[in-house]
Amino acid sequence: TPMYMRRNAGRALARVTELVHDIAIGHQPNAVGAIGHVDVYPNSRNIIPEKVVFTIDFRSHVLETLEAMVMELNETAPGLCADVGVSFKSESVGSFDPPAFDPSLVERVRSAADRLGYSHMDIVSGAGHDACWITKICPTTMVMCPCKDGLSHNEAEEITPDWARAGTDVLMHALLETAEIVD
Repeated sequence: TPMYMRRNAGRALARVTELVHDIAIGHQPNAVGAIGHVDVYPNSRNIIPEKVVFTIDFRSHVLETLEAMVMELNETAPGLCADVGVSFKSESVGSFDPPAFDPSLVERVRSAADRLGYSHMDIVSGAGHDACWITKICPTTMVMCPCKDGLSHNEAEEITPDWARAGTDVLMHALLETAEIVD
């Protein structure tokens, strides 16, 4: 098939991949987006892809930002795909409203890290941790520890004993303060 006649769903995927990245960058701070799973049909090395099915993962702790990101995708992606001769269809296969952690517990974690002399920063985790569901029934927060080379939620994730110890120390001190065992 001559190049000018090809309807290459893989090319459309490339355009949508860039769009997802641009949308996440455009909604900073604390917004992320990525395409994580891709199935290409017929998935042969010398056949032009006729269909691509993929997942898009947008995350933000601000519901309005999350909704705006999805709306921008659905407004822009069909045109990008039409430009290369293919269609775009999307459906939501899972989502949940961003949880809000208990401000006093978050402050106790910060305070414990300060008292113990550990560096720390506020981060937004878009992953569906148990804490996202527990926060619906009781006050909740999380203590995150760094992973080697920033790789997390992956089989190759690795944490040093010192990082684990620091995270455990912070958790214990925040817990003792919450239990009113220590100030």
